[in-house]
Amino acid sequence: MNNSASDKLSKSIKKSLDKAIALNGKATLVVCGGNSPLSIYQKLSRADLDWNKVSIYLGDDRLLPSDHIDSNENLLRKNLLINNAKLAKFYPLVQPRINIKDITLPFDIVLLGLGIDGHFASLFPDQVKLSSALSIDADPDFICSETPLGSPSYKRISMNLALLLNTKRCILLVTNSDKRLVVEKASTNNKMPLYFLINQDKTKLEFSDIDFQ
Repeated sequence: MNNSASDKLSKSIKKSLDKAIALNGKATLVVCGGNSPLSIYQKLSRADLDWNKVSIYLGDDRLLPSDHIDSNENLLRKNLLINNAKLAKFYPLVQPRINIKDITLPFDIVLLGLGIDGHFASLFPDQVKLSSALSIDADPDFICSETPLGSPSYKRISMNLALLLNTKRCILLVTNSDKRLVVEKASTNNKMPLYFLINQDKTKLEFSDIDFQ
C-alpha cells in the first residue's frame, strides 16, 4: 500500500473513532492480520485520540499461542497496540476465547484484508457452502475451522460474515493490481468468499484502492 493511501486510511479511521467517542463515549475497531495494514497500524498507533475509550478486536486469528510468529495477536501487539494506542482495550480471539455476548454491536469500523484466492478474515473457499460462515442472515458468531486452512496453514477462528457486517463502516484493503483483479473476478464467482461480501446490501463496502487514493 502506498504512503498516501495509508495516510488517508489511518486519518479516516481516526476520524470515525473520534466521532464514535464523541457520540457514545466509546468506539470499536475490528482489524485484520497480514502485511497490508501494517503501515496503517503504525500511523494509527500515534494518533491523538482517547484510546482508553477504544475497544479493538481481531476479525480472525490462527489458533496459536499469542507470542507465536504467525499469530495475528502477536502482529497487532507489535504494530498497533504501541505508542498512544497501547491504552486501547484489546480483546484476544484465542486466549482467552472471546464470547459473542461480550461484544457491543454494531462495530464502528471493520478493516479486512484480502487473499489472492478471494478469502477475507479467515473465511476461505473451502467454507463457501457453510451458511453459518458466509450468509448475511446467519446469527453473528465465530467460526472455528476443523482443519488447517490458508498459508501458513493453521486451524483458525474468524468472525463470520454476519458479524463482520454488523458495522457502521467496512473497509477492504485492495493493495495492488493483482488484488483488484481478484475483486473483479469475485464479483461474479460464488466459489470465492469475497463474492458474498461484495454482493450484499447490508453494509456499504469501501475499497482502499478506490476510496482512499
